[in-house]
Amino acid sequence: MTWKDHYHHEDTPYIMPSETFLEYMREYVNKFELAQYIEFNRTVTSLRRVEEVEETNHKFKIEHVHTNIKEDSEVSEEYFDYIIVCNGHYSTPKIPDFKGKDKFKGFQMHMHSLRRIEPEDFDDRNVLIVGSCLSANDLLINIFFIENTKNLVHPRKIFITSRSTTLLEKSEDYKDIQDQNLLEIKSGNITEIKKDSVVFGDDSEEQIDTIIYATGYKYSFPFIDPDQKIVEFDSKRTNGCYFGPLYKKMFCINEPNLFFIGLVQYLPLMHSTFERQILLAKEVIQGKITLPSKQEMLDDFTLEVRNHEQTDKDMSYFYKFDPEGYSFTDYNKDLEKLTSMEVDTTNYSALMPAFDAKSVVMKTGNELQVKSFDYSPYLGGIDFKPTSSKF
Repeated sequence: MTWKDHYHHEDTPYIMPSETFLEYMREYVNKFELAQYIEFNRTVTSLRRVEEVEETNHKFKIEHVHTNIKEDSEVSEEYFDYIIVCNGHYSTPKIPDFKGKDKFKGFQMHMHSLRRIEPEDFDDRNVLIVGSCLSANDLLINIFFIENTKNLVHPRKIFITSRSTTLLEKSEDYKDIQDQNLLEIKSGNITEIKKDSVVFGDDSEEQIDTIIYATGYKYSFPFIDPDQKIVEFDSKRTNGCYFGPLYKKMFCINEPNLFFIGLVQYLPLMHSTFERQILLAKEVIQGKITLPSKQEMLDDFTLEVRNHEQTDKDMSYFYKFDPEGYSFTDYNKDLEKLTSMEVDTTNYSALMPAFDAKSVVMKTGNELQVKSFDYSPYLGGIDFKPTSSKF
């Protein structure tokens, strides 16, 4: 979580609170006097490719309004040569369309809306968590292991299900609460949701009061005009979890002056990878590197899809790296091949032993151990202070 040319304070912990990172970002903006280039509190409502480029001499038309007064805000229009989309993918929840979901009379919500674990939603209730990845484990750990939370709420029992519960079943962290009949793992996901119960894939049925969907997010770009087909979604098969086509998971093939930053997932070094994407976009804009032709990019993309389809995972996993397949390391090497910049000789590789060791723990399903993983034996003495002079 380090940007080039501005290192964290020496006493910053390896795993920092969100407030610490926010302050780091503010320091970065102030150090490079970036605020003067940013127009704050604007919501982009429309992005369209300009069909008659010669009239405006720009490729894109943007419409935007004031964020805080959308209804009464005057629409502003501006034209641009290049667009870099950096809106992330943690704003539009993905909720599976289970049979009978709308008939459920209890309380249900997505983790995106869960800001506080309220006793009235959990106390003496049977709670179902749908999903088995990061946020699902976060919720389990908060309910059963974090002092100020576990003393606040007392559910009757927690059920958890997902498309795959393999790691949950392997985990030693949850054995005690399973033995106490406070947690039960349901394999096979959900078959049907009824008025006050849920039928699972193993044909069992349980009375449920609260459903929490820890099911991730969709990619969402509501401002991009769908009629222009600049990008297209595979909503039918992936519920909005895939769109494209993109070259190297960032360059829009149908409109190469449009870049998407920060969409890739499952990264041990997230910020440095996003920064490398930004540096590549900048080099394209500056003319220091030239992208392949549209057909060449399509051919590369087609090969990438073909390789992905040979795995057991559908296209909703296309932007998620797999240590056993197309990995985070493979992707960064592909980015290096594109750049005209000198490549950092450490290539962040000094940090990889720590993440390799952590990966071993992750494969056990022991999320408590992952949360408390001690990085210091791997990172002590490493002078890791990247500079902007290298990629």
